[in-house]
Amino acid sequence: MIEEFRHDHLTTFAGLPVIEFTLPEEDGLRAEIPPDVENWAWRIALDYRDDDAGYPELLEAFLAEVDAGRVKALILGFWNGEDMETDSADAYVPLVERAERFPALEALFIGDMTSDQIEVSWIFQSDPSPVLAAFPGLRVFGLRGTTNLEMAPLKHSALEELVLQGGGLPPQVVRAVGASELPALTELQLYLGSRWYNGVATAEDLAPILEGRAGFPGLRHLGLLDSDNQDDIAAAVAHAPVVAQLETLDLSLGNLSDAGAAALISGQPLSHLKKLDLHHHYLTEEMMQRVWAAFPGVEVNLDEQETPSHHGIDGEEAEDSEQELRNQRYIAVSE
Repeated sequence: MIEEFRHDHLTTFAGLPVIEFTLPEEDGLRAEIPPDVENWAWRIALDYRDDDAGYPELLEAFLAEVDAGRVKALILGFWNGEDMETDSADAYVPLVERAERFPALEALFIGDMTSDQIEVSWIFQSDPSPVLAAFPGLRVFGLRGTTNLEMAPLKHSALEELVLQGGGLPPQVVRAVGASELPALTELQLYLGSRWYNGVATAEDLAPILEGRAGFPGLRHLGLLDSDNQDDIAAAVAHAPVVAQLETLDLSLGNLSDAGAAALISGQPLSHLKKLDLHHHYLTEEMMQRVWAAFPGVEVNLDEQETPSHHGIDGEEAEDSEQELRNQRYIAVSE
C-alpha cells in the first residue's frame, strides 16, 4: 500500500526503499548507482537549479546510468524548475515516449513532492490516462496534487492499487474513478480534501463506488480520507453495500466527529473487517470507548485525537453553528 501522505517524500514504494536520481551536481559527482536496481524504487527529480534542463534530459541521464529494463518501481518527483504552474505532462510525456525502455515497470507514482518544494495545492496535474495506456503491466499507480487534474474513466486490466492524494479532489475526478474499468483493483484510496481546494465530492459523486457498481469487483481496501466533510462520508459508508466485500476501511486524516462515529456504530455490521482506520479525528473520549466496544475483534485505529481550534470564537457561539464547529476541525492534508 502506498505510504500515507502528510508533507514528506515517499520513503518506500511498492515494498521497495526509495533512492533518488537527479542530474549531477556542478562538480559532476553523484551518489553511486547500486547494482541491484530492481530492489529500489527510483525517484527521478529535477532541482531548482536545473534551469537549463528538463525531464527529457533527466530521463536520458537516468537511462545512461541505470539499467531501466530491470526497474520495477519509478517515482516522478519535482518537475517544475522556476515555473510553479508546469504540470505533470512535462514529466510523464518524456517517460511515455520511452516506455519501451521500462519493460519491467510495475509501480509508478507521479508528483512525489514535499511542502518544502511546493504546497500540495500548487502541484499541477494532468490526465494520467496516457501513462496507464503506455504501461499495461502496472500494478500500482498513484499521484499527488489535484490542481487542473482532469480524468476520463480509466481502463486498465492489471492495476491493483490506485491512490489519488491532494488537498482537494475535484468531484468530476471522483465520478471518473467510479466509472473506471479496473477489474484487478483491490485497493483504492481517495484523499477527498478541503472545499477550499475544490474537495467538495459528495456521497452522490461516490455512489458507484459505495454501491459496489464501480468496475472493480475485487475491491478489498477502500480509503475515503482527508475530508473536511468526513461525518457525511462516514454516514454514507455506514449503509454502503460495498462495505460487505471489504477487509479494511480507511476514513482517517479528516475531521471526523462524534456524529460520524455514531453513524458507523448504528449502521451495518463491521465485524468482518480486519481493520477500521479512523486516525486523526475529533472524537470525544466517550465516543472513542463506544467505537472500541462496538467493533470487538476489529483493529480500530483511533490515534491522533485532535482538538477543535476556535480561533477566538467562544464556546456558546460555536455551539449554535454546526458549520462553525466544522470550520474549526482541520484535515491532515491541505495547506
